[in-house]
Amino acid sequence: MDKRKLSAVPRETATSDMLEIAGRLGSMKHIVTARTIEDNKILLLNFYEISELTKGKTEAAFRTFLSEDDYITQDLKQSKVKWLTASFDRMGSIKITEAHWDYKAHKYEHEDKVFIRSNEELQLISDFFEKYKDAESTDGYSYYYLPEPWCRIRKFQNMVMNRRLEKKRKKELDVVDAVMAPIKDPPQEFFDWIWETGMSFSRYVIYQEVGRGKAECECTYCKTTGVVSRKEIRLRNNETGQCPFCGSKVTFKAKGRLPSQTRDERWFIYVDPTEESFVLRYFHAVRNFRSPSFLESCLNKDMVEEHCAEFNREFCSFKDGKMIGQDYDWAVYKQRGLPRWCPAVPGNYDAPSNHCGSCVLYPENLPQAWEDTPLKYSALEVLSRNAPTKPIRYEDGMKEYLKFPKLEWLCKMGLNNLAADIINHSGHCVDVTGNTIYDILRLSKENVRVLQAVDGNRYELRLLQVAQSIGLRLSPEELSGFYETFECNTDLLKEAGRKVSFHKLIRYISKESENYPLGERHMCSSMYYYGASNRERVDPRIERKQNTARDWLEYLKWCKELKYDLNSMFIYMPNNFKKVHDRTMLEYQALQDKKAAAEKRRQEREAAKRMKQTQEALKTILKTNDGTDAFSIKGAGLILVVPKTGAEIKAEGEALHHCVGSYVQRVAEGKTNIFFIRKANEPEKPYFTMEWNNNKVVQCRGMSNCGMPPEVEAFTKAFEKKMLDSIKKGDTHGRRKKQDLQSA
Repeated sequence: MDKRKLSAVPRETATSDMLEIAGRLGSMKHIVTARTIEDNKILLLNFYEISELTKGKTEAAFRTFLSEDDYITQDLKQSKVKWLTASFDRMGSIKITEAHWDYKAHKYEHEDKVFIRSNEELQLISDFFEKYKDAESTDGYSYYYLPEPWCRIRKFQNMVMNRRLEKKRKKELDVVDAVMAPIKDPPQEFFDWIWETGMSFSRYVIYQEVGRGKAECECTYCKTTGVVSRKEIRLRNNETGQCPFCGSKVTFKAKGRLPSQTRDERWFIYVDPTEESFVLRYFHAVRNFRSPSFLESCLNKDMVEEHCAEFNREFCSFKDGKMIGQDYDWAVYKQRGLPRWCPAVPGNYDAPSNHCGSCVLYPENLPQAWEDTPLKYSALEVLSRNAPTKPIRYEDGMKEYLKFPKLEWLCKMGLNNLAADIINHSGHCVDVTGNTIYDILRLSKENVRVLQAVDGNRYELRLLQVAQSIGLRLSPEELSGFYETFECNTDLLKEAGRKVSFHKLIRYISKESENYPLGERHMCSSMYYYGASNRERVDPRIERKQNTARDWLEYLKWCKELKYDLNSMFIYMPNNFKKVHDRTMLEYQALQDKKAAAEKRRQEREAAKRMKQTQEALKTILKTNDGTDAFSIKGAGLILVVPKTGAEIKAEGEALHHCVGSYVQRVAEGKTNIFFIRKANEPEKPYFTMEWNNNKVVQCRGMSNCGMPPEVEAFTKAFEKKMLDSIKKGDTHGRRKKQDLQSA
């Protein structure tokens, strides 16, 4: 529509008939007039606000121009020409109907809010949109509640909006299609590498006892089934080892303890060169193992299911030494239609781009794929070849290499775990400003070789750095054994009072952990396919050793508290450690209970002493009233009582259901004062509890922390005034007593 031409159409004003009937339309909001212009090609609707008509104003608030294929609304309230493209149901200032809930009929009733001035105009509008009378709604909703002709107009406007939207989306998606057009399918070698190498951790041997010392084993990789001797091969559920048939690394699974399905997954990156730079293509691979019992209920009897699909592409470029990426997701565009390549939406957690951070890089076409980019010598393909199943944030690794080019050294030295930690944690574990590898790692040449021998991570690097600082030499076996058992426990490493060598200590922990419980850190198999399946499983033997080591260190602390002789090897490294640990725990807990009881009695004595001092101070300051005991002070039907013991304070809190019982320690330490406010005729019944601190009433609470009624509030204000007046007098006779109250 030509907006300039439409804005030149003369504006209409309300007639006297419209002004006369405006006051008789009840709760309606607008009166609408209609006429055609431009040789009956455009329908013009004028909307008059009834509230303005009743005031004698004749100007229309809006006018809408509707043609066969478009519509537009002009806001006549604005001094400048302002156009609105929204449909009537999306304009807050216009309501065709208004819904009200009918509680008797239990349904919505719709009340008309727009009045068409004459039957002729109503017929004009209906005839203009005759073809929409029986047309289906394009948005899937029913408009039964809309009166004619507004139902026809709604369908027409929805058709126009959909056409506008499709035109806008086509313009956006044509750009995406042009970007995606040069991208071809990856070679078959890439998918073969995924299943053979990238998912090589996902291999299992399922075993079942078939006789004394014999088990039937089935390998999910080589598909071989046979009977093996349990004396020749160790079979424990979830432990890793070698397949007795093909020799590949596998995880053993007891057939009777198999979950219904075991899901393994990884994200993989394929680097595709482009004319400008390269694109990172993210593929999600899933291998699903189904148990024999579960297969019985399935139509597909394959034990292993595999599928791999591409979900994200990031087109990379470089500017000012930084890598810039443009993300595209395989998703449903704007929640309409079928999946396709769409621009990634920032902040959308469900988008694939938010789930493919840690992945495995396909190395076979590198560094040729980014030969003409700053990443040509990054050696990230070396890292991927050395750790083909380890998820790493390779995209962050590319950015990290641009900031720390010496990352290449670590990749080529075989320090794969350390390089992965630097990538995942932005180099926080090394000195990125170092000029040599020894400066970067802060290690001597000998210790660098030790770190290389074990392919150490950031924690093993830290252990070596601490050992070097105290002059302790660790062999590769000692380092890996210590970390596998005690993790990054640098305190134990530096401990001078250790009774045995690391070798003996690690051997002892390994022996005692053989049947040690896994505890809370153990992941049940179901967790592996509900969120933890992107990580390789930790061997239960390692978990048991670490659990045993943590409990042993805790056991030593208990022994020190119990004053046991740790110089005795029978105590320092006891046989049947689990049983000794549990027995010592009970003894330690009994000691702690005894100490707690002694501390509680001490607090009670201190609290009683402090409260007695408080009572003496109050007697001096306020002068004991006639008819009250030494611990009570009268005032207008209420009395102030100083508790005698901490037990009374706790009983007060329990009776009134508030937390004053936790103040006993603070009272004992002289940090605050607690008083009871009671009714004079019920001196033993808890009523209100007051805290006095820093020469003011801090709080006064009743039942369930309720606020003060007027008489209690007046009582506390009178008490506070009396105290402040007495303190200001500063008489030497009561100075010490006042300090007892002011010290809190």
